[in-house]
Amino acid sequence: MAQTNIDDTVTRYENFINEVLKEDLRELETKLEFFNNEVSDLIQQKHTLKVLTNKNIHPTGFKTQVNVGCNFFMEASVSKTDTLLVNIGLNHYIEFKLSEANRFLEARIKYYEKKSHEVRLRAAQVSAHIKLMLYGISELQNRNNSDGSST
Repeated sequence: MAQTNIDDTVTRYENFINEVLKEDLRELETKLEFFNNEVSDLIQQKHTLKVLTNKNIHPTGFKTQVNVGCNFFMEASVSKTDTLLVNIGLNHYIEFKLSEANRFLEARIKYYEKKSHEVRLRAAQVSAHIKLMLYGISELQNRNNSDGSST
């Protein structure tokens, strides 16, 4: 009777690990990947902003091509680079001065780095719970084997 009870307990623990904890860990890894991609994109935007507004490289502004729709491009010349439009989310744009845009990007980078750190801590906790439960299963099976061999 005790053998069946321990086997059922081990099976329930294994199911919990596989169906709940490992799924939580996968979701956390997906979130972590998203936050890390956002940080990478924001750092790249900050670098692009720095290059485009560098007066040593582009003393009179810069030239670019703009997609006007259906993959039709027009050449554009930008001479005034002291203000720019920044997408703040949900396709809403705000005109920022260069220093404000840099502060905005820095704030977003810090926010996503903080979120990334929180997700990493949560993933470490879930991973520790998995290891703890596996250790508990191992202890139950060892106790079961030692009880079975003495009878």
